Amino acid sequence: MGTCSFRVFIKVCKKLGLQKRKMGNRFVWEGIDHKGQYRQVSIHIHAEGRDIPSGTFNKMVKDLGFESEEEFFMYNKFNK
Repeated sequence: MGTCSFRVFIKVCKKLGLQKRKMGNRFVWEGIDHKGQYRQVSIHIHAEGRDIPSGTFNKMVKDLGFESEEEFFMYNKFNK
């Protein structure tokens, strides 16, 4: 499917209700996802304007509990 920017990824973390906490030079987003499971993903502090490489993006999407990138993008599209 492709990739997205860290900015979009952070918006989805917020939509999922994950909480942000600073840990060194990273922000750790953690909490309970839309399926009731504990999820955690970390993002470098200065990454917000960059695109996520496709392999990293796929892993991060799975870390958030989505089955695929398509499910991630559909969640982002239909959950305002």
